[in-house]
Amino acid sequence: MACLREYLNQANQLLGTEYKEPKVIYKSKGSIAGSAVLNHWEIQLNITMLYENGKNFIDEVVPHELAHLITFQSYGKVKPHGKEWQYVMSEIMKKQPKVTHNFIFKRFEYVYICDCQEHYLSPIRHNKIRKNKTSYQCRKCGTILKLKNFV
Repeated sequence: MACLREYLNQANQLLGTEYKEPKVIYKSKGSIAGSAVLNHWEIQLNITMLYENGKNFIDEVVPHELAHLITFQSYGKVKPHGKEWQYVMSEIMKKQPKVTHNFIFKRFEYVYICDCQEHYLSPIRHNKIRKNKTSYQCRKCGTILKLKNFV
């Protein structure tokens, strides 16, 4: 929260605005580090990645998501990582406008096989297969993926 407040104060000073502190929600699944809910003035952070990556996560993700909120307030609906967001990131947040993260996170994957290789599916995809709601096929050989049996 201290990092968020620091960047918010910096933005308010440079832009001559009085943006309030956004609501912060912690979520625990997926590979998305964070997201900005534009219409609700809210930032969602991946609590697992935050825990596993600490200060590096805070220093990168918090200003990134705050920049999305500020960009939306300042320019309206624009491209998510377009020139307006890049301006806010570089000139207001004083951060490199980086689009993706390189954080390490632990997530369980299920091993599936086809006729040519192994595939690693997320728990969500695995559960969809188990409930007979869908199937996935290999992009190379075209065969339907089957759960690998470990003996």
